[in-house]
Amino acid sequence: MGLTGLGVVVASVSGLFGSQAARADLILHTVGYGNIQLTITERGQLESADNKDIVCRVKARSANSTMATTIRWVIDDGSEVNTGDKLIQLDDSGLYELLKQQRIALDQAYANFIQADTAYDIVVSQNKSDIATAQLNLELAEIDLEKYEKGEYIQLLREIEGRLMMARSDLAMWEERSAWSTRMAKPGRRFVTASQAQADEARMKSAKIALAKIEEEMRVLKEYTYPRSKKDFQGKIDEGRRAVDRVLAQARAKELQGDADRKAKRSIWEQEQIRFNEIEEEIKKCSIVAPHSGLVVYYVPEQSRWGSGSQQSTIAQGEPVREGQKLMRIPDLTKMVVNTRVHEAMISRVRGEKWQKTGFSDGVQAALLLQQDFWSRFVAQCAFDGIHEEFSEQNRHLEQIKLSDGLPAQVRIDAFPDRVLTGEVKFVATVASQQDWSSADVKVYQTLVSIKESVPGLKPGMSAEVTILTDNARENCLVIPVQAILGSVEMGSKRRVYVQTPTGPEAREVEIGLNNDKMAEVISGLEEGEVVILNPRALLSDKEKAQFSESPYRNVVGGQNGSDGKGKGKGKGKNPPPGSGKGGPG
Repeated sequence: MGLTGLGVVVASVSGLFGSQAARADLILHTVGYGNIQLTITERGQLESADNKDIVCRVKARSANSTMATTIRWVIDDGSEVNTGDKLIQLDDSGLYELLKQQRIALDQAYANFIQADTAYDIVVSQNKSDIATAQLNLELAEIDLEKYEKGEYIQLLREIEGRLMMARSDLAMWEERSAWSTRMAKPGRRFVTASQAQADEARMKSAKIALAKIEEEMRVLKEYTYPRSKKDFQGKIDEGRRAVDRVLAQARAKELQGDADRKAKRSIWEQEQIRFNEIEEEIKKCSIVAPHSGLVVYYVPEQSRWGSGSQQSTIAQGEPVREGQKLMRIPDLTKMVVNTRVHEAMISRVRGEKWQKTGFSDGVQAALLLQQDFWSRFVAQCAFDGIHEEFSEQNRHLEQIKLSDGLPAQVRIDAFPDRVLTGEVKFVATVASQQDWSSADVKVYQTLVSIKESVPGLKPGMSAEVTILTDNARENCLVIPVQAILGSVEMGSKRRVYVQTPTGPEAREVEIGLNNDKMAEVISGLEEGEVVILNPRALLSDKEKAQFSESPYRNVVGGQNGSDGKGKGKGKGKNPPPGSGKGGPG
């Protein structure tokens, strides 16, 4: 509501309530419904999202010294460079002398390895012949077992089964014959003589004995003959397998004997090759080029700025450099972020980008190590370890996958005050930032907000204001301006407002919910259409003015969840808390 609108409200209320209730110095506002979104506004500084540090990768010459080499040539500080432009040339004359000596040692080691490798091939060929002979004997034993099980045994089994069937048939016939003779030889019939009946019975018993003999023959075959023969053949197979194992073991022993000298000489050759490659790589590291376009900034460590530290780093021609020393930095000015800090009362509402590691470089390394030969894996491991960091940097887009975006934000640069840039929260620190002694009790968390637009003229160090749009929002809720609210965080969600009534201003307790730097949600204590006073401090006594701080942050809820507003916070030091005019209230 503008000043003209406020004046209309004052006039209308004056006519409604009469001269007793009207005061010309009071600014009034009618309570109504509206939408509200929680925003967080903080100050910060511009930084490059991609700061490429230029580091000396040349290794130290001796174990007792950290000095690697000296600077032969260096580009001027503050120069603009393009991708691939030379930045520093380090002295590499000593490395070239080492490379010549290493070449002689490498050639000699390779000749020794070739000689040992030929002798090893002869041993391998002889072992193949011995193993083939042992495997042939094993296969013949397996064929003999199969011949007995599927041929000889089946044939013998069927022959006994045939005789068994005939014996059972004969027994049945003689049983029937004996029974008939016995009936016919009884007194009164005498169709068959008693001796004939006895003879038939004897033949029946003989048939039973013959059947039992064949059944016993079948039992002996199944329970004794077949298992014994099978075990005999199986024993020959097992012995053949053991013979193969012995030949294999002897072959391995012979190969180890022949391979011992071969591996030793190959190891020497590979070590010499690795050393040769390392020297070549060290020579390449002496020439440092720009990874991308930008401004060259000499790196000055914090210790050097204050004159402390045991080693002072100077970037100039002829100066020595150490292994791992940061030499300069090239910020990418096309990708800028705002480095700000969010108060602990609001940090639970800020969400940055979520990324998941893919393990791309580790997968590539594992694929390189899928070599059957030990020394091939060893060489691949050593080679990849030397380029692992550079490989990961070049394939950064494959190293991780983005799961979700951060909260949207709006950025206003002090150097471009008329332009509002779109942004996104990229990173939120998990631990509080270190504060100076004057604000040790204030907890703030580093937050990086990326600028999606590319704006010419942006430089690191420029001041900026960031407004983060959180997910907390209310639609069609009862709202009032934050200027009408009195109270501190010690009161929880309860606050005091002054309502204009027919009898004059009346103090009333209200419960505040979600709020930002302009409006606050009223949960209870007010109704639509009531009129609140926007400058309630004009109604307070001197004692009450001291009780209610002038800081807007103490007048608004600083809650943790955006609903009850019962969080607490303190506003001291250089980093103002949310709602202090620099940041959105909670």
